[in-house]
Amino acid sequence: MNVSILFTIIFIIFYLVLTIITIRARKSARVEYGDGFNKDLTKAIRAHGNFYEFTVFFIISSFLLEILDANQIYVFFVNTIFLLGRISHAYSMLKEKLLFRMVGMMATLFCYAVNCIYLIILYWQYFNHLE
Repeated sequence: MNVSILFTIIFIIFYLVLTIITIRARKSARVEYGDGFNKDLTKAIRAHGNFYEFTVFFIISSFLLEILDANQIYVFFVNTIFLLGRISHAYSMLKEKLLFRMVGMMATLFCYAVNCIYLIILYWQYFNHLE
């Protein structure tokens, strides 16, 4: 679980960075609640929210993989790809760069899919071994 813990720390730090960006955008727009129809604030809120929405289940899948004795090199690389994808996506949301958004989502969904497949395989192996 060392890899998952390391990447959870990195994900939390990046989440805090997005939180600070959102707070600054909120102060700049002088909007306490909602987005006040301010485009920059809306972008910051969605970059922040989207990161959270996708990262929580990914972290859970990463820990589950490690609990089921997944290959540590795989866990490291899939977390790295996921992190780069999330950074790319957040950047695209803030700077309106469509290519980075597409790359970010492709990386994110790829990592979700391969983790899901790997979890199914490990789950099947683990429970067949018990019988």
